[in-house]
Amino acid sequence: MFMSSQNLMLLTFEHDSHIQACFARENEDPLGQAFERKMAIHAGFSGTPVPNEHIDDHLEKALRLPRVGKSAAYIHVPFCETHCLYCGFYTRAYGSSESSRYVDALLAEVDLWRETAAFKSAPIHALYIGGGTPTSLEANDLRRLIIGLGRSLPLANDCEITLEGRIHNFGPDKMEACLVAGVNRFSLGVQTFDTELRQSMGRKAGSKEIQASLRRLLDYDQAAVVIDLIYGFPGQTMDMWRTDLDILFDLELDGVDLYQLNLLKDTPLFRAVKAGKVSAPLDIAAQGQMYAMGSSVLAQNRWQRLSASHWGRTTRERNVYNHMVKGQSYCLGFGPGAGGVLDDCSYFVRRDYAGWLEEVGQGRKPVAAVMLNPKQAVLAKPLAQSFDRGRINLSRLGQALSLPLADLAQPITDQWARAGLVHIDGEWLDLTVAGHFWQVTMAHLLITFFNQIIEEEALS
Repeated sequence: MFMSSQNLMLLTFEHDSHIQACFARENEDPLGQAFERKMAIHAGFSGTPVPNEHIDDHLEKALRLPRVGKSAAYIHVPFCETHCLYCGFYTRAYGSSESSRYVDALLAEVDLWRETAAFKSAPIHALYIGGGTPTSLEANDLRRLIIGLGRSLPLANDCEITLEGRIHNFGPDKMEACLVAGVNRFSLGVQTFDTELRQSMGRKAGSKEIQASLRRLLDYDQAAVVIDLIYGFPGQTMDMWRTDLDILFDLELDGVDLYQLNLLKDTPLFRAVKAGKVSAPLDIAAQGQMYAMGSSVLAQNRWQRLSASHWGRTTRERNVYNHMVKGQSYCLGFGPGAGGVLDDCSYFVRRDYAGWLEEVGQGRKPVAAVMLNPKQAVLAKPLAQSFDRGRINLSRLGQALSLPLADLAQPITDQWARAGLVHIDGEWLDLTVAGHFWQVTMAHLLITFFNQIIEEEALS
């Protein structure tokens, strides 16, 4: 039940320090200086690990519960032909001899789940084949993988089927194999069209090769073609960034992601910067200006913003998977290193490739960890999803949870409006360009604030 105004005032006073911790800096540069730093890569994810000796029992219990609501599936392909300097997802070098063995094992792993209620109870609305570099697989194995998944998974009629990859070693034979098998969306990691900058980051293909391959894929006219562009690389200039955007517009692709470079530990780029061999990535202020330019020219060219980092040009681009996994959707995950979400928990597939192959070969579900979803997930996930979309209605979310979220957060949202991060329109908070740039930090702060109040009130 909602609390009285008197109790609300008392609660707000008691949690004044928590409120202050969420405030942004009020100055003339909210893009570059609203907060000291970005506090998280993703907002709203936490959980309690299930002890190792209980993982199998809890997993089997969760698999007996049917899925209710929107669902996705994620397939992890662990191979890459090169290790890009900035990438924190590299796990295993690719060799063509692994292609067939991986696909055989992956389809066998999926079969281990086929008779469970969690697997077959409801449609899958988005299938995402990521990695790693799925386009590294051989053409025939790509076809086998996608057709096999289509036969095994209960895909909805309008299921978005995405294949992630890169241009290098992705020729017409692989493109056609994917299209024949049913892929209706390609997400390709271009990162930048500048040949010298690309190659300094470990990418192989040059600008002309990339553009020619993208035009070839577009000419089939059978799937959405989306690319990633990254801003903030060491040595990247505003002119280079504008050239990337101009090429994007010239190609007339279906969608684009604009991603901020994150300098992750344990990456070759982090080690090179620390050793002084490579200049540091651009600072937050410069990255903010690049993001603002990208947002502005995309709007001027009438691309539709679909999330904080994603835009679509045509009706083909729906961005279904990326929206779903930021909220409370189910996700079935397969392949070494994949993660999934079931009724009351998240799970993680065994990451080491040899161990994954062995367990699948022995007919065991290769799950290495299970995390129980916290009670606050019903708040954190939809809130993180709302921030990612750039429009937040705390009153409606609060009504669904019987919590006065809008009232509790009003001192924070009012301050964010003064700081230039949100526009307040009745019940709605609409993020500004600076708000979109800082949305993960803002979501993280607000989720933490609500969780602190909920936990403290539960103990009182």
